[in-house]
Amino acid sequence: MKTKNSISFFSILAAAAVLLGGCAVNPRCPGNLLPIVEIQVNNTASNHDDYGSTGSYTACQARITNFARFGGGNNFPGGIAVEFRNPAGASNLAFSASGGGAAGTPSIFATLPQNGSWFPLFVKGNSGSAVDKSAAIEAAIAGTCGEVVLARKALMIPSGAAPIPSAPPRPRVDIEIGSVSTLDDYLTWSPTSARIRWADMPGGGATLNVNLRNLAGADRVRFANSSLAGGTTATGSTLALALPGDGAWVQFYVAGNFGQASVNDKDAVIEVVDAGTNLLLSREGVMVRIRKNANGLSNGERDRYLAALKTVSAPASYDSYINFVKTHSRDSTGSVGAVVSHRQAHSGSAFLPWHRIFVLHMERLLQAADPSVALPYWKFDDNAPNIFTPAFMGANSAGNMATLVMTNPISSWALPADGVAGIQRKTPYGDSGHPTVATELATLGLGSPTFNYSAFKTMEGSAHNPAHSTSGFTNPMTGQPLPGASWVAGSPAIAPRDPLFFLLHSNVDRLWAKWQWLRTRYTLTDVAAYDLQGSHATPAVGVATPAFTQNMNGQITANRTLGQYADDTLWPWDAVTGGTGTAARPDIAILTPLPITLGGVFPFAMPTVKSTIDYLGITGTSPGGSQGFAYDDFFPY
Repeated sequence: MKTKNSISFFSILAAAAVLLGGCAVNPRCPGNLLPIVEIQVNNTASNHDDYGSTGSYTACQARITNFARFGGGNNFPGGIAVEFRNPAGASNLAFSASGGGAAGTPSIFATLPQNGSWFPLFVKGNSGSAVDKSAAIEAAIAGTCGEVVLARKALMIPSGAAPIPSAPPRPRVDIEIGSVSTLDDYLTWSPTSARIRWADMPGGGATLNVNLRNLAGADRVRFANSSLAGGTTATGSTLALALPGDGAWVQFYVAGNFGQASVNDKDAVIEVVDAGTNLLLSREGVMVRIRKNANGLSNGERDRYLAALKTVSAPASYDSYINFVKTHSRDSTGSVGAVVSHRQAHSGSAFLPWHRIFVLHMERLLQAADPSVALPYWKFDDNAPNIFTPAFMGANSAGNMATLVMTNPISSWALPADGVAGIQRKTPYGDSGHPTVATELATLGLGSPTFNYSAFKTMEGSAHNPAHSTSGFTNPMTGQPLPGASWVAGSPAIAPRDPLFFLLHSNVDRLWAKWQWLRTRYTLTDVAAYDLQGSHATPAVGVATPAFTQNMNGQITANRTLGQYADDTLWPWDAVTGGTGTAARPDIAILTPLPITLGGVFPFAMPTVKSTIDYLGITGTSPGGSQGFAYDDFFPY
């Protein structure tokens, strides 16, 4: 039970999970630990033999790696029921629990043992391919909280000879990106820690010299050695490493190559080559997962995003889409005039930090459904005709409902808890996707020449508000949106009903991130990076004290309340409710905690305003610390 101004048990559990073993919480069931699953092809940790066949089964195995409970016992009594299958949209593999001459099936269901022992399974190719890492074994867990992908192990079904022959024998190497799990094999422009070792080590003083490089034709990854400095990223197209003969791990860093973001999962392939013989020893498939301009997505990227969005909107999901709608400017009654809820996220300094977490929370749920998905953005100061189509976000119709083709995963968009179906949107700019709004150049130039946050945050009114309000027809007498014309142009309490809301706010966050990069605004305690330093209880010296005022029309004129200062925790993720005056919080906190994933770093599950500022880890003394997202149109290093 939540109490007034208290912290929820789930938030504490999420924080403890990180502290006591690096385990993520289940993004769809944040009160539960996420099972971390390792999958091996040909029953080896090395990738040299991650190749199958269309003629016979390949032996594989899977296990839970975080099975042991801190202090004794098992985290998952009875084991974990999973489905092994192809990723959505793929049909490369057939599965069997026994191999041999058994007929393969599109998937198999199994229970991974509670004690972390291996579970055997077998895969066979339905067709061959000339592209390495073009097939994947996906493991997913399903339950009352909805489905979560636990692992994707990439392999290849060669149409000819395997790229890495089994004979003559070559040195075997193990390589891990982030960890043994594949859930963190997703890169941005920020550095990710990795390691490699000589697996069949001879001992003694032997050394294996290797070179890391990209697979020819896919220059997506950059490398750096363990001496990489904090605040920098990997930039080398190759990397030479010496692997000791005792099998000790050697650390290095990887990052995405700017301008070469992935289009599909595992299409960024790292090769390990013997420096002495130039023989290929291993290939590791990863993804450079970046938030992209939605207008330029490939059909595959678009459809994967829509399918994940459909999954998140399913009513059975613990943190289903409706919880985002209920959180944005609403209280427990669903009131559209919930001022205390509204002021957490609007008309104050925390507008940008609050929505950064709101967007990130949604993205992490999307990635629980499909790890290859990043939340795209609608660059609303440009034409975006590819977004406003029946195959994507919907086109205008004769009425007020967006037109969607039946093959669109969100064609049956419905939010039963709000009693609505379809997407209510009709835009005065037709299907061009270009409302009347401040240009990006003007937004990034706010506050010249000092470029302080206090000036930049006014983009809420000059860029954000018009993107909402001009995305629906207006009353010519008042200039206000016509009721019923468009959800996204209506009140904040109903705007998130339209999934276009998250593309809009992904762009708002991109503008802030781009401004931070241009002006070097990452220092957490700098008033130029965030104006309301200190806390609601103790504002920093020279910072205005708490206040909340509205004018005669109900518009907020001053919002320095709890949740607006740098050291304040952000509702609803802190699960704090109730209170009075400038310390008041809404009476509900249903969207909590923030999911902690293996692919991104965040301080516990209770973000503060301050913790949103350096989302890249730029100010850290060691490399890394990214929150797991980046944008396609600028390189922040």
